Amino acid sequence: MRHLLAVSTLALALHSPWASHDDQVERETLKRVPVLAGLDRANLPITLVAVAPSSASHGIEAWTTFDAEEQGERIFLYIGSDMFRCANRPLGMRQCLVRLASVLVHEAWHFEHGRSERDAYEAQIAFLLRNGAATEHVNAVRLAQNRVLAKLRRANGCESQPPRSSPGAP
Repeated sequence: MRHLLAVSTLALALHSPWASHDDQVERETLKRVPVLAGLDRANLPITLVAVAPSSASHGIEAWTTFDAEEQGERIFLYIGSDMFRCANRPLGMRQCLVRLASVLVHEAWHFEHGRSERDAYEAQIAFLLRNGAATEHVNAVRLAQNRVLAKLRRANGCESQPPRSSPGAP
């Protein structure tokens, strides 16, 4: 709850009439990324935030919150991430924009379909491949996918269970 209040405060600060030039550039980046992701007509509730939640893993770029019924509530893009900063540069490098757009594809998948990391990462990787992302970006997302899925397996106790055998196997 504490970080939600901080996020709300930061979101309001980003939209204040006294917003700096940097804030304007960040909002311009936010306008370009959904267009590149093909989500400009999806009307997703996206908020730019300057502080990641204290529970966030290293390298966080965005996250989605859910309501009590597990419906997507809001997508947050972290402006302090390396990818956002790279895409935010004047004439942001296309590869950074593609990678940031893939992050939005990942979070939009969560927003629309739920918490499945496997499927959200698959949508993100498919987007990267369709849009000519550099191999380093595809590999970085696959590495993140592997880390997240391994962490989920450990949390669910799957690694301590013996592998299931197929029917008819000894």
